[in-house]
Amino acid sequence: MRARAAIACLLLSLPLAAAAAGQAGGAGQAKQAAATRAKLDATRGQAQAEDQKVQDLKKRVDALESNSKTSREALEARDRKIAELERQLEAERHP
Repeated sequence: MRARAAIACLLLSLPLAAAAAGQAGGAGQAKQAAATRAKLDATRGQAQAEDQKVQDLKKRVDALESNSKTSREALEARDRKIAELERQLEAERHP
């Protein structure tokens, strides 16, 4: 989210940077534009990397939730089996 906010700030600052560079002259303007583009490219790269991390974490959470569900279901099945065996044992003790 911070990366997207930074990109938005950079995009909004481009016209201001261009206007300021226009006052400084042609050579200064080109240098300023190149620096702004470099910052923008770096920010975009960072945003893409963070988006990839988010996607990886979402996949990990999904896998953990799936494993948790499977484990819970197996535990419930064992609990049912134990309860059934206890009922059978009790029935054999008290015919």
